[in-house]
Amino acid sequence: MERHELPIGETVRLHGHVIEALDDGFRVDGDVSGPRTIDAGRYRLRLSHQNMPAVVVLDAEAPRDQVTPEWFPYDGAYRFVVALERDQADLTVGSTRERDRAATRAGWLRFDVAGVPGRVMALRMNEPGVAAEARDVYFTDATSGRESYRMRYVEVSATADRRYVLDFNRAYNPACAYSPHYNCPIPPSENALKIAIRAGERLPRRGGAA
Repeated sequence: MERHELPIGETVRLHGHVIEALDDGFRVDGDVSGPRTIDAGRYRLRLSHQNMPAVVVLDAEAPRDQVTPEWFPYDGAYRFVVALERDQADLTVGSTRERDRAATRAGWLRFDVAGVPGRVMALRMNEPGVAAEARDVYFTDATSGRESYRMRYVEVSATADRRYVLDFNRAYNPACAYSPHYNCPIPPSENALKIAIRAGERLPRRGGAA
């Protein structure tokens, strides 16, 4: 795997394709495109536009470490249907590629685990390819870096009565848990939970080369 970062307006030729980074996407072989994955024979080209346009090249024939995702057992105590306390504001979040990424805070979600209260902000990343209604929570908790990866994400879905489902059983590791070539948002400090969220994806299990 390799990563090619493209400043806006620059072009790269990769495995039979000409790719240019635009303000709001890419131009691939002359056609405007959003973030997506392109098949290129042995390779797959993943177009990423996260305030840091890049092409991640995946090689199907390269040796790889065996990495197996693992999950905590499902626990309904970590699923909440709550109101969104609206508090919209534009802000930036850090990233694993050391460049801030633009986002909009939609508001706050409150819950409690075994009587201990918690609160997280729901965000929408302001980047090409992100749906207008998208709401995500990027968080750390007392298991981070020990039982789970150093940070996790969970998508928040709206209900018919305009509340939101915050189900930590659906929490997942970002792509950077599996490769340093990805650019992942870092949870804001407000989403550093003191409680343990023993739900969702755990630390992946790693084996030998495949």
